[in-house]
Amino acid sequence: MSPFGMAIVVPTLELFANEFESSYSTIQFIISAYLFGLAIAQPFMGFLSDKLGRKPVMISGIILFIIASYVCMTAETLSTLIIARFFQGVGASVGTVTSRAIIRDSYPGDEAAKPLSRVTATMGMAPMIAPVVGAIALSILGSPSGIFLITLLIGFLILIPVLLFLPETVIKVDSQKTQASWYKNYYKLMRSETFVGSTFIYGFTTGSFFAILAVGSTVFSKDLGIESTGFGLIWSSLTILYASGSFFAGNLTARIGLMRVLSIGAMLNLAAGFLFALLIYLTGTNIFSIVFPLSLMFFAHGFIVSMSMAKAVSDFPNIAGASSGLSSSLGLVTGGMFSILSGSIYSGEFFPIAIIVWLSTCFCYLCFLLVRSGDKKKAIQIS
Repeated sequence: MSPFGMAIVVPTLELFANEFESSYSTIQFIISAYLFGLAIAQPFMGFLSDKLGRKPVMISGIILFIIASYVCMTAETLSTLIIARFFQGVGASVGTVTSRAIIRDSYPGDEAAKPLSRVTATMGMAPMIAPVVGAIALSILGSPSGIFLITLLIGFLILIPVLLFLPETVIKVDSQKTQASWYKNYYKLMRSETFVGSTFIYGFTTGSFFAILAVGSTVFSKDLGIESTGFGLIWSSLTILYASGSFFAGNLTARIGLMRVLSIGAMLNLAAGFLFALLIYLTGTNIFSIVFPLSLMFFAHGFIVSMSMAKAVSDFPNIAGASSGLSSSLGLVTGGMFSILSGSIYSGEFFPIAIIVWLSTCFCYLCFLLVRSGDKKKAIQIS
């Protein structure tokens, strides 16, 4: 829900700019307000889910998402739309936080990696498919505001099975204990090398994705002569590789363990980032220099995202909601910073963007080394 709601508006930004007679840079707040809502709300939603339970928090968030979608759909001013998008992001934040916490409630330790890889594959595909869905909805409905009818319907489609079938996975919710120690929980998380490293593995992986997405449509149109429809199809085809990597990583975890799978993904991602920058430098901006290394990178992302998400919550079963919310928030903020950086420095030359992507893969690998260090220290303490 949360990544889909963010990306579905991408095809409509130019139309909204014309409708509200606003600059394209101002219209970008339609996306950034949503991301801001997500980033702020996720730690809070995680805390509430530990305190009140997963199901009531999820239901409340989905209802807020539905209401905000309706306000977006009927907004007559840009300011109203931006404010509604913020609350849409707040509502959507429960999806990522509670789903990861529920999996951690249901599976001990590294066993959570496999089911989480399935969820991650779906979540990772959402922002890649969403722009295509948005473009199709736009062609059918005719109005850019009509895409929020899609998000409203999605909200209802998620709410109904949650109400009817989702069990509460927090067996005992100690509200007083959780309320008294919430700040200690977050302090404990930020002191953990495993948590911090896993969180920023996810953040820098998301950063490379957003850095490319921020300028991708423009690059494909101006440099390659491929219009937005073609860009959407190529971008969506990469979801197959992402999903394949995520499913493969989930199955591989049972054989060789989470850390080895994460190591493979981090090294492949690092190699793909270097190859991306090298090909752009040597051959210029062309379909091969972009799509080939990105194919490797997206496959690696399937490994990295699911494993890092599992690792971030695996060591803290009693505060799975807090760890899920904080890791999602910090990861999203990190990814958003790369998007802003990419959009601000792009001036028609794609090579600087390739350097940003390569640097994000380098930082990602450094974070993996931090996680490995934390694991070794934990093993020594146990022994």
